[in-house]
Amino acid sequence: MNTKEPVTGSTGTSGNSGTNSEPATSIYAPVTTICAPATPHGVGALALIRMSGPQALEIAGKVFHSSACPDLAQSEGYRTYFGRVNDPAGELLDEVLLSVFRAPHSYTGEDSVEISCHGSLYIQDALLRTLVENGAVMAGPGEFSQRAFMNGKMDLAQAEAVADLIASENRTSHKLAMDQMRGVFSQELSVLRSRLLELASLMELELDFSDEDVEFADKQELRSLVDSLLVRIGKLCDSFSMGNAMKKGVPVAIAGLVNSGKSTLLNALLGEEKALVTPVAGTTRDTIEDVLVLDGIPFRFIDTAGLRHIGEVDEMSQEHVEKLGVKRSLETIRSAAVLMLVLDASRPETYTESLQSVAVFKNEHILFIINKIDLVCNIDVTLAGFMNTLCNTYVTLCKSNAVIIPVSASKGVGIEDIKNTLVAKIRPDLDRNAIILTNLRHYQELRAAGEALQRVREGLDARLSTDLLTPDLRQALHHIGSITGEITPDDILGEIFGRFCIGK
Repeated sequence: MNTKEPVTGSTGTSGNSGTNSEPATSIYAPVTTICAPATPHGVGALALIRMSGPQALEIAGKVFHSSACPDLAQSEGYRTYFGRVNDPAGELLDEVLLSVFRAPHSYTGEDSVEISCHGSLYIQDALLRTLVENGAVMAGPGEFSQRAFMNGKMDLAQAEAVADLIASENRTSHKLAMDQMRGVFSQELSVLRSRLLELASLMELELDFSDEDVEFADKQELRSLVDSLLVRIGKLCDSFSMGNAMKKGVPVAIAGLVNSGKSTLLNALLGEEKALVTPVAGTTRDTIEDVLVLDGIPFRFIDTAGLRHIGEVDEMSQEHVEKLGVKRSLETIRSAAVLMLVLDASRPETYTESLQSVAVFKNEHILFIINKIDLVCNIDVTLAGFMNTLCNTYVTLCKSNAVIIPVSASKGVGIEDIKNTLVAKIRPDLDRNAIILTNLRHYQELRAAGEALQRVREGLDARLSTDLLTPDLRQALHHIGSITGEITPDDILGEIFGRFCIGK
């Protein structure tokens, strides 16, 4: 069990991180020096080989030769040298740049070197083999970041953000990862935990002096604190669905009756023929999806099967396949963050059925897409007729935030209006949350902490004694501390860092 209190150092991802004059404290004393490529496997112009550990400079000095630095072990940090490296046979392998980072001012908190060589696979493999033959060992997945965590250069939440940063594919997910890596989330948790620790210590004192009948902890203050913590934890947990959407794309369900133009609309939004479009009604039998980034926000558009009522059918029949498609469409609508209900402007008699078919959607974000406006003579009359049907048929959907957009998907009319509206609906959700959870482990730990605090709150209301409250309070502290790594089982650390790429 790791129970260290990490020392906050630099949280940068480059080798020149760290500016503190005092060395980072650590309970971790590495006995090995690790090496690994820090660039993807394959041929490129350049490749980067990293090495970190107590013998990093000594090993590098055996294979690197430069007139500018005859003795690499004596080099200062933050220095880059041009020189040559030899292969295991002693033959010239490549001309390289070698950068030196001295402990504790490195990414890992250890003496480190980074060797920039040409991107030949042969050169990379030969260089790594040479380093290993001189005493280094190949690093496991995430071992550099794990050493950074163990040496107090970052807490566990920040370390996990490194992996999210590497995997970020859009501006929003990049920003979320950068905020977490800079410690925004960790600072929030630190405040929560410190307040809990203060009150927990007072409650422990009461247990120590139970014979004296002395009350150190103000129960009213504790009740107020628990309430405020529950509110904050609740907001953080609520933000997880948005954070998860930022990683995978905000789910936008495109629903409607058969032959309303859903697939044509999907193709128009994506700018490519993603979905098959035919004159035959019910061509789409299953969900089709793709991601489109709009103003830095990823949206995952899901084209669903056409909605219609299908009764009891034989499992081997064509209708059974369609029924399964409709069932999956309804499941997609339920889980979507945004619903785009597509209606055929040329068939106003279908408006009522269309609205009734999406009664399962409970989210406030809904767009009514009046498609095929090129087939109607008077769009104003069409829109007025739809509004009347909406108000009469499904009052709960007739809200101020319900948006009606007339389009012609086949002609490309109104597509930009849809994109702008989607961004306008989701952007406030992002701006409203200063901190957004993106990590499932963090969400689970916060949920568990919230449940423990809820039990404390119920115990306070029931006027339970201090000795009955402290176990749940300790549980809340444990779960919050597990997020940043103050208290983290070693097997959990292995699982977390095992997901990292080699060389990070």
